[in-house]
Amino acid sequence: MPAQEQTNDIVARAQALIEEVQRQLDRTEEFYRSQGLDPNKVHIVLQAHSTPDSERQARDAFEADMLAVEQEVEEGRARLAFGAAASNASAARRPRMMI
Repeated sequence: MPAQEQTNDIVARAQALIEEVQRQLDRTEEFYRSQGLDPNKVHIVLQAHSTPDSERQARDAFEADMLAVEQEVEEGRARLAFGAAASNASAARRPRMMI
């Protein structure tokens, strides 16, 4: 798969994931409303009940996820670079005249 196609595939998958998360957030807010709750007030209460420790854990988990994403991107770049180098090295060569 050419590098551009892989990039387009990654972007498309990321966009699909973002859209799925947005749908889940919308369903959560719909659930709060169906229970007679104001979603903004629920967020305020949850934020007030969070502790510095829970915030630290969430931040650590987020940073770990970001490191994993960065590592995956770097591995993908290395695979693409290796694939491009291998395809250039194995390109058809003009036959040499043999004596």
